[in-house]
Amino acid sequence: MVNQEKMKGLDSHWKEVMDLAIKYGFICQAYGGTAVLATHQNQLKEWGEEKYLHMQKEMHRNDMASIDS
Repeated sequence: MVNQEKMKGLDSHWKEVMDLAIKYGFICQAYGGTAVLATHQNQLKEWGEEKYLHMQKEMHRNDMASIDS
């Protein structure tokens, strides 16, 4: 039998986790209370520079462009 009280306690931290993932730009995709997370290095590797910069800026308001660019 599942410990419902423990599950409720753990799930109560979901908003906190999601807020941190948003703040630090780790969310790649989110839908219906779920999210796919990836490190910045993996996002860059998977998407390439142009899409990575676009996704960070549009999704997280995080300008990751180099100062030199």
